[in-house]
Amino acid sequence: MTSQSDFFNEPSNISWWQLVGKVFIGVLIGWVIAALLFIILSFMGGMFTSAYGQQAGASVNPLLSIILLFIWFLASFVGNIAVGGIYNLFYNKKYYNTSKMFWLLLLTNGILFFILAPIYIVFAGQIEILFLILGFHVLFSVFTSASQIEFSTNPNYSASAFMGNILWFALAFLVYCLIYKSSWSAEVQQKIYLFMLLPPVLGYALIPFGAGIREKIYYKFYEMGNNGFYIPSAAEVDGEENEDSETNGWDEDVNVEG
Repeated sequence: MTSQSDFFNEPSNISWWQLVGKVFIGVLIGWVIAALLFIILSFMGGMFTSAYGQQAGASVNPLLSIILLFIWFLASFVGNIAVGGIYNLFYNKKYYNTSKMFWLLLLTNGILFFILAPIYIVFAGQIEILFLILGFHVLFSVFTSASQIEFSTNPNYSASAFMGNILWFALAFLVYCLIYKSSWSAEVQQKIYLFMLLPPVLGYALIPFGAGIREKIYYKFYEMGNNGFYIPSAAEVDGEENEDSETNGWDEDVNVEG
């Protein structure tokens, strides 16, 4: 009988409809997070608008960076947990271990919180840079969480998942930076809403799309006999070593008898 750890002996081969479903889930989660942030901005938008009007570092509310940090930690964590839960609901043959995914996502986002907290604090007086850090925070959180989800379901292909996710994270962050740079002529309130609401939509849509494209491309290489990113488990390595030693021992016996 095949154990659950040996269930995946080949890379994932997502169908086009499954890819469309993942992208739709990502867009849906992104818009839900953006809608929640829109509600928050409706009550707190004046704080950000006044910060844009006060360019001196000492005049910016020192709590602004901490508020942004906590808002985006909660929003990213909730969004990533929602993605993992929906994947388990619709793709339960692959994303079956929800408890493992939950604790890995909590650990990943918690570590990211403590890594980025000093950066938020250092640039607390520079509102423009804070929104650039914010975009990086959201997109990097989606990238690390998406990688953790894939690592926990099929660790033998974690290298392939990592390479695909980091490529599309870079693309999503590039798109955000281009929009960020080209929007300075807009009104202050429009910029604030754009900088706050765009990252979750970009991250939750582009990274799953890129991961699905990567899966399909890699599976084509796999069908042609190329499995370069496969990482064997310790048990597989030990099994190969035992087989080699048994084969060498059998060859020696044959030579002796001859």
